[in-house]
Amino acid sequence: MKNIFIVAAILVLAAACQRATVPVKTPIVNTEIKKESGQVVLLGHASHSILQQPEYKTWFDKSYDAYTVDTPAAKQLQHGLQNRSMEIFLGSWCGDSKREVPRMLKVLQEAGMDTTNISLVFVDNSLQTYKQSPQHEEKNRNIHRVPTFIIYDGGKELGRIVESPVVSLEKDMLAILGHQSYTPNYKAVSYWISHDKARNTSLSDAELQNLVPELKPLCKYSGEFNTYGYVLLAAGKNVQALNVFRLNTLIYPDTASVFDSLGEALAKTGDKPAAITAYEKVLQLRPADENARKMLAGLRN
Repeated sequence: MKNIFIVAAILVLAAACQRATVPVKTPIVNTEIKKESGQVVLLGHASHSILQQPEYKTWFDKSYDAYTVDTPAAKQLQHGLQNRSMEIFLGSWCGDSKREVPRMLKVLQEAGMDTTNISLVFVDNSLQTYKQSPQHEEKNRNIHRVPTFIIYDGGKELGRIVESPVVSLEKDMLAILGHQSYTPNYKAVSYWISHDKARNTSLSDAELQNLVPELKPLCKYSGEFNTYGYVLLAAGKNVQALNVFRLNTLIYPDTASVFDSLGEALAKTGDKPAAITAYEKVLQLRPADENARKMLAGLRN
């Protein structure tokens, strides 16, 4: 079954490039790069068949074969997925992607989804191009965790599954396609995105503090906003990134790592005095932090 699905994907994805039936309009490039560490990563809009290449086949097959599809739920998905499309943003370097994407493709196969409507977009894990594709399909899509599965009706997003399902892949999709109340993982970031409207203005400490009572109960850990801040910073959205990093220090005032990230962002955007203050806070919370000492020495010179 798996091999049939992959072969079908090769044939129909070629046709998809001509018909532009999915939101991704960039060509399939199957770009592979080798990093200094020796790690090979995929980047950009790629074919399904690339996942059967030796570099990726082991983890793909392991997850695909081990997953048992909820067959009754998959049958219910058949009608809802007709004439719908999905963009899958993933990282070939990402453990969550290696686990969830093969499972999702197996579910979509059993649900009979037209594979011309399934696009795979691989993003980078480098700090400078964090969660980005060379073709920038991620632009304006708020991709902060991978995998992210976005379901579309035409050009309109119906909903998304972020990193992993809330209940199961099948039942999460049924909720989205059935227009039921559904909030993906990382509720705090979703709330911030929907309510902040990505304002390109620096928010005051008082404005950010007013948001803490609403956002803190939605946060599971400090890494939620930290990751999103780095995504914004890599995209050159410095004002929004600093808002997010500063907000995170208000939600987690006793966590050294959030001040470390704020200091890094402030240093990168040229605000040395504020960066020094942030790294001094790191040392207050974590006196043995060598990175903070090193950064402070550089900033003070």
